[in-house]
Amino acid sequence: MLERDVEFRERQKRAPLYEQLERHAKHRPHPFHVPGHKMGNSFDNHAKNRFQDILELDVTEISGTDDLHQPQGVIAEAQDLAAQAFHAEQTKFLIGGSTVGNIALIMTVCRPGDKILVQRNCHKSVFNGIMMARATPIFLVPAVDLATGVAAGVRREDVERALLAHPDAKAVFLTNPTYYGMGIDLAKLAATVHRFDVPLLIDEAHGAHYGFHPAFPRSAMQEGADASVQSTHKMGTAMTMSSMLHIQGERIDRERLFRHLAMLQSSSPSYVLMASLDVARRHLVLEATEEWNRLLPLLDKFRERLDRLDWLDWPRLSTNSVYATLDPLKLFFHLRTAQFSGFDLQKWMEKHGIFSELADDSHVLLAASTGTASRDLEALCRLLESMAPQVEPGEERILLAGVVSSHYLREQALPMHEAVDCPRESILLEQALGRIVAEMVIPYPPGIPVLVPGERIDEESLAMLKELARGQTRFHGVQDDQLQTIQVLR
Repeated sequence: MLERDVEFRERQKRAPLYEQLERHAKHRPHPFHVPGHKMGNSFDNHAKNRFQDILELDVTEISGTDDLHQPQGVIAEAQDLAAQAFHAEQTKFLIGGSTVGNIALIMTVCRPGDKILVQRNCHKSVFNGIMMARATPIFLVPAVDLATGVAAGVRREDVERALLAHPDAKAVFLTNPTYYGMGIDLAKLAATVHRFDVPLLIDEAHGAHYGFHPAFPRSAMQEGADASVQSTHKMGTAMTMSSMLHIQGERIDRERLFRHLAMLQSSSPSYVLMASLDVARRHLVLEATEEWNRLLPLLDKFRERLDRLDWLDWPRLSTNSVYATLDPLKLFFHLRTAQFSGFDLQKWMEKHGIFSELADDSHVLLAASTGTASRDLEALCRLLESMAPQVEPGEERILLAGVVSSHYLREQALPMHEAVDCPRESILLEQALGRIVAEMVIPYPPGIPVLVPGERIDEESLAMLKELARGQTRFHGVQDDQLQTIQVLR
């Protein structure tokens, strides 16, 4: 091992924020500060035993614990260690999920009226950021994987074409990888974007583990992006809501970015969540590789066993794929039978104690991680092997691909930030053809809007909404979560 690698690992053994919280708790202090549970001295009796250890670390900005909004001590050191680990020049802890980072980045690069190139199958937080910045999105239509019918990443040539058509665009904002683990060639994309001297921003929520093992793609920072936002809690081991924002280069106005982060993040950030980011980084650097070396062969054997099932399929990277990378930790099943839906399979799994990430009419997505055990995979494999549905012709796959691609090609009749403030009314979904939608229709998960404010509802989008309403999809952003009615402009 090279000397610099030894020094790097020695530095990465530290978890300065977590260590400081532990030292503080061991001194048994007298806490005359918030929060009111006083390090667990007062708490619900039925839950106290479960929460006690963590409550001792749940403090606030006092001497020695530093301040997220003006870090100079242990938080600053923890963020510096994270930047080194994730190949960034600077890293900021996010206590509010990747949502906070996405919004802050967009509000940093865009002022009212500015254009930003963004792929249409992005997370709802990106659309919210565009509305808050009062920016103008130039939507990039993603390529569709015909094998599964889901949208993958955008094509490099489409990004280049859009930059030529909109030379005044302030940034390119893309998602990589997708919720389903599909990714693009970021190095080539970054080189293309930087020829136009605009920043490349990446929502890398599902790629916190990228770059830490040869079986995974390289991270956005390694591939030349100017900023990336990672949900360290999704594919890493941080606690829920704990994310990071990584920055490099000179194309991002960091002072403006940090100012927006201070506005968007709580003035009382959770020290427990920040400490979980500190130790999740240490775990990725020092311990995760051994756990992935155990898990990855198990996943290979798991897929080999399922290969015998003709009613089940999943993405397979090839020279004809519309995506360039694939996350081996994502188990994205595509049903090739008409006898039951993805929702049905999800319910059947739950009856057997197996809980998936999401389901729709034709798919079920499961996410493995360093915390996935062989017993988990064995239980899932046995359940799937016990099912023997009849395989029907694959018409539903072609139909789904058509629906997925078409709902990214809709007329934007009014800017989103204007549409949300216009007078509106609720009408029956069946009566919505030709109307301009006033709310964001977001199947959740994955949290990717199929309609955004200001878009006109055409026949294809109406058919898609009716299909979603007939299924068991949960919705965010709508007044009627059953989607029997929809809000439109008057």
